[in-house]
Amino acid sequence: MGTLDRIEVETKVREVLAETLHRDVGEIGLDARLEDLGVASIDLITLVFELEDAFGRTLEDEDIAGLTTVRSVVDFLVAGGAGG
Repeated sequence: MGTLDRIEVETKVREVLAETLHRDVGEIGLDARLEDLGVASIDLITLVFELEDAFGRTLEDEDIAGLTTVRSVVDFLVAGGAGG
């Protein structure tokens, strides 16, 4: 898969998080920590599946462990992730 557009990735990640956490997209800032947003392990699993589907990337367990903020998720996907 080619390079992803950062703005599109940011928008989609925030939308998926908002949907998963039943929050308004406006509440999901780039520098928000996933933990502070209330992302529990089951939410993280849902988030990973949604993002893998949306971006055609594979997120491995060791990759997921390093994703602590919304920005880190976006950076990982834009950089190509494990599948890029």
